[in-house]
Amino acid sequence: MEKFNVSFVESCASTNDLARVLSPYSAVHAGRQTNGRGRSGRSWQDGQGNLMTSITLPKPKSPQHYSFIAALAVVQALSFLSPRIKWPNDIWVDGKKICGILLEATDDKLIIGIGVNILSSPSSSQMMYPVGCLKDWGAEAEPRIILDSILQNLQDVIECYQQYGFTAVRNRWLEFATLLGQTINVRMPNQTLTGVFEGIDPDGALILKTNTQTRLITAGDIFKL
Repeated sequence: MEKFNVSFVESCASTNDLARVLSPYSAVHAGRQTNGRGRSGRSWQDGQGNLMTSITLPKPKSPQHYSFIAALAVVQALSFLSPRIKWPNDIWVDGKKICGILLEATDDKLIIGIGVNILSSPSSSQMMYPVGCLKDWGAEAEPRIILDSILQNLQDVIECYQQYGFTAVRNRWLEFATLLGQTINVRMPNQTLTGVFEGIDPDGALILKTNTQTRLITAGDIFKL
């Protein structure tokens, strides 16, 4: 696998937008974003000293798998905080979200946008979930050092995926999964379902056992009851 070419910009609207013109195996990180975005069209609020980065890869056959691959790369980079993964790819520490991941695809590339709260986090009143930053746990880290660790871990997880398939990634991801085996609400655009989070299927869909049936959820937000 090729080594990543890393660049830095002081400010931009969105690193995912910058990444659209970069070749595969590139990573760009910014000191500031003015129009960052998260999943489902939500805005992503950035603070000075946080990691705001986008990574490009050749477009794979199964882009949805890379949501889980990227989450593993991040939790391993932040292992000193014993993080967990909230399906599909939010990174949490002690019940607070500290990192979001957004995947976008072009005709020939997959773009993985990653935002890690290092020095600051948005006001919790503006968020769907409790939020935090590394500083809250007394951790000090430079964005570039975190990025380098994520990139190294990403290479390792991708190589594992290419050799052993998604099953190996899935099994490792489940070791970090939060709310697994618990009763949760799954909020989707048109309905909210309640059931037990039983795992993820071979393509990464959430397996939810309700009172009447077992459902496979491909997109939604999950909440602990």
